[in-house]
Amino acid sequence: MNRYVFTLFALLLSVSIQAQKRISQEYNDVSLSDALNQLAAQQTDYDIMFLYNELEDFRITTNVNHKTLPDAIQQMISFYPIRMTVDVSRPEGKKIFVECTHRTAYNLTGIVIDELGQPVIYANVTILNPADSTLLSGGVSNESGYFAVPYEQDKILARISYVGYKTVYKLCDKPEMGTIKMQPDNYTLNGVTVKGHRLVYTPTNKGLQVPIQGTSLEQFGSVSEMLTHLPLMMSDGTIAGHGTPEIYINNKKVRNAQELDRLRADEIVSAEIITSPGAEYGAGVTSVIRLKTVRKTGEGWSGNFSTAYRQGKEYYGNVNAALNYRLRNGMDFFARGYLTDNRSRNDATSDDQLQASSTWDYQRESSWLYKLKYYYADLGWNWEINDNHSVGLTYTAFNYIGNKSTRTEGNEQTWQDGLLVDGGHSMTNTLIRPNMTHSVNAYYVGNIGKWNLDFSADFYDAKSIQEMDGGTGNTVSVSSQTNTRNQLFAEKLVVSAPVPNGELTFGEEASSVDRTNDFTQNGFSSDSHIQQQTSVWSLFANYSVQLGELSLNAGLRWQNEYNRYDVNGQRNEEMSPDYSVLVPRFSTSYHTENWYHTLSYQCARYNPPYGLLSSSVNYRSKYEYDTGNPFLKPQTLHNISWSSSWKWVYAEAFYQYCMNNIRTLTYAYDDVNHPGVVMVDYRNTPKVELYGITLNFTPNFGLGQLNDSTVLYFSNEDLYPLGITHKWNGLIADFTFDNTFTFPHSWLLNVKGSYEPYSETGPSQTKSTGFVNLRLSKQFLKDKSLNVAVLANDILHTSYTERTAYGGINTRTHYREYKDVRRVGIDISWKFNATRSRYKGSHAGQSERSRL
Repeated sequence: MNRYVFTLFALLLSVSIQAQKRISQEYNDVSLSDALNQLAAQQTDYDIMFLYNELEDFRITTNVNHKTLPDAIQQMISFYPIRMTVDVSRPEGKKIFVECTHRTAYNLTGIVIDELGQPVIYANVTILNPADSTLLSGGVSNESGYFAVPYEQDKILARISYVGYKTVYKLCDKPEMGTIKMQPDNYTLNGVTVKGHRLVYTPTNKGLQVPIQGTSLEQFGSVSEMLTHLPLMMSDGTIAGHGTPEIYINNKKVRNAQELDRLRADEIVSAEIITSPGAEYGAGVTSVIRLKTVRKTGEGWSGNFSTAYRQGKEYYGNVNAALNYRLRNGMDFFARGYLTDNRSRNDATSDDQLQASSTWDYQRESSWLYKLKYYYADLGWNWEINDNHSVGLTYTAFNYIGNKSTRTEGNEQTWQDGLLVDGGHSMTNTLIRPNMTHSVNAYYVGNIGKWNLDFSADFYDAKSIQEMDGGTGNTVSVSSQTNTRNQLFAEKLVVSAPVPNGELTFGEEASSVDRTNDFTQNGFSSDSHIQQQTSVWSLFANYSVQLGELSLNAGLRWQNEYNRYDVNGQRNEEMSPDYSVLVPRFSTSYHTENWYHTLSYQCARYNPPYGLLSSSVNYRSKYEYDTGNPFLKPQTLHNISWSSSWKWVYAEAFYQYCMNNIRTLTYAYDDVNHPGVVMVDYRNTPKVELYGITLNFTPNFGLGQLNDSTVLYFSNEDLYPLGITHKWNGLIADFTFDNTFTFPHSWLLNVKGSYEPYSETGPSQTKSTGFVNLRLSKQFLKDKSLNVAVLANDILHTSYTERTAYGGINTRTHYREYKDVRRVGIDISWKFNATRSRYKGSHAGQSERSRL
């Protein structure tokens, strides 16, 4: 195996060395100084000479495609007052000099957007003398609407103009103009009104690039709310056809959903939706969203505060506060706190049947009440030593305030062969006691010579004590206690090396997990002591090359897993498998002026969550138990897709083949000693096939911006080896609309909804369901730092789940459930003296941590 792996890595490296020396790179709101530094590190033909501070204010958004280094730099400097000189006569080597032609005291900066919040490209920015309107200097906005124009006077008159829009004049006494919103100036040619619109996203060879700053997306409060309104995002939080995405903020992997609640949408410049992730991402990653924060400058204190409240049958509330202190030497000290009080309720009715030695029928009316209060606290430090080196450290604490509780109660009737044998009120209480969870992340990001290094290390330690008691009437007949401890050590190194006309990324990742689970009960099953130890280490390499209008990406990940599963102090060899697997990934893209096509193959591998590997038998109700399955195998997914985009239309066809898919199975627990009891556990099915299409439409008109998606697919699951006899292969559909309307004075209205029609697939028949949500928001204060939103979710009260399933051996269930999602609420957020986060750490061992 080793010989084949190293041969494949050598082939990747040899292909990269033989490629022509051309530059292909996408830049999105990047400082010209940083872009030149990156180009200097990626090649050895030229030395690039420039003054960092002189060019730092000039920011670029452009796509360099298969160009020589001088031509690439010429495209980057575009219409800026910057000159490039190439000198090939020097004996010490070829040099490129880049310098600003107007060395002035100030640079007038800002962002130009249209009436829909989209960036205005190539808007004319003219600086005039306010005394007599004489021309002093001028420039244009780039592809993200940003401009930087040098000037000398303390006070100037700025004129911003663009064909089809009303000219804006503004008297300025400081260099930062902020965001300038232009209004249409419609004109008529032979009776036809001419009006332009801009695209919501730009297709790339990895997926979609979506601008956030200067668009309506920046007004959606928290980042977690904003993400639900991105193109291709479905109502269940997945990217259409590509599963649940892994999310990064700059270079830092998101550790928990509360991180997204704590960050404001208006702090994000752009979101990159990656539907073809490379081998540098984990083996189980099928899609990625990379968020880039707004670049801001300054020292001293900065921070933000936000609060949210929701009211339905129960309620939800949170408070978030963050403080950052920045020193002049590049050091940041920060603290964040997040407090949540959450109560929710589910109501359901069910009619189930089990056929064993007798026919058992169960009728239930149940409700689940969830109560939890918790907090997160972050303390951290990071230091940008210079442009080439950055280090940081963060400690995070998490704990419940009081007990986390789940109370299940309802009325049940149990029939045996048509006779009522049991009934009454049942109740189960589950408590998780408070226990502090600790995690530490440390990182180094830097350039050593022409190599770029990104190293992160993580430690995670968590304990939990769970207590359960249940019974019928006022009598407690069963009880159990589960003590669990999880501990993780992990590290990850990603290296970028300079290669001609391409990008080579390689590295390694390793993690070690130690998990213990002690389960005791009062007689309904058996006690157990389980210890699980898992070590995972991987090598990976990814290479991309641009050949004219064609781009190629190839990656390979070699992953090795070592498992030890001990039951009551004895190692079980059958439950302790070791794996050594290759995870390949490949994509190719071709683009013309209006079309973008991508063919992709992705391999993904999912390890079962640790909770599903337990052999403890848990009590749900008098006639229902559940357990895990330590013999579960990892799932392997093969995905082939073809996507095409044209202007505001995106279409994708996909085929997925999943081996060892994990699903639940119901059957009779013990027909002799526990008659009528249904057991629920987890099994691998040999294969599941999915094939279908995804459509996304994002046109804009007037004040409206549409974002409508449709997913149509079929599922073919091999269920017969599990003893499941019912099987359908009907069409599954999901229609999502997400329409935003921007009004004057910073008002924003969003209408979002989803409809899933009746479907028959696998062993289940599911009735149609859907929802409609409304959100109205407004920005206040001169700098728009205060955002207030009111909202109403599931206003038609239609988000029910009703299903009939034959997902077991001689079992049938029919249930109708409603979660407490019909709620009204308010969001308030405020920031002051905002400064850009300099923390650049990512997280190692994230897949193992998610399994815990």
